[in-house]
Amino acid sequence: MKAEVAKALNDHINFEFHSGYIYLQLALAMEEQNYKGYSSWLMQHYNEELLHAQAFINFMIKRDETPILEDIKASQFDMKEPVEVAKFIYEHEKKVTEKIYKINDIAKKADDYATEIFMHTFINEQIEEEDITKDIYDKFTLSGDSISAKMLVDNNLSTPSPADTTL
Repeated sequence: MKAEVAKALNDHINFEFHSGYIYLQLALAMEEQNYKGYSSWLMQHYNEELLHAQAFINFMIKRDETPILEDIKASQFDMKEPVEVAKFIYEHEKKVTEKIYKINDIAKKADDYATEIFMHTFINEQIEEEDITKDIYDKFTLSGDSISAKMLVDNNLSTPSPADTTL
């Protein structure tokens, strides 16, 4: 693997961990504001970001590269309204898409077909992520100042935790 491809992948591992911190911080903020459904959804996506980082780590290891983990700075937010969080998350997912495309471009220029193929999974995933986060943003935007409408959107975002699931 060429150095520029390894660097791009490594940088993205650390970005995925940072994204996880963003989702976690915002999940806690929504929990504090009693938007438990949205908090649950954000927490689920926190875990998803960690899985993405792990996938990149595993890919680098399979390619005989050693990932380098960097310090992850936790972002601090002062958002209390779910529409603010939803807008931020939607914009963040668009940044993720740009980064994924950039890695794919770097792999193309380096004739690294394995990395290109690996990145296609994440390109497809980002189509879905942008669509979902835009939908959530739109729903909270349409809710306006109606607490009832916001609570309905929040309730629809609820995902059962493993502790809530009966075996």
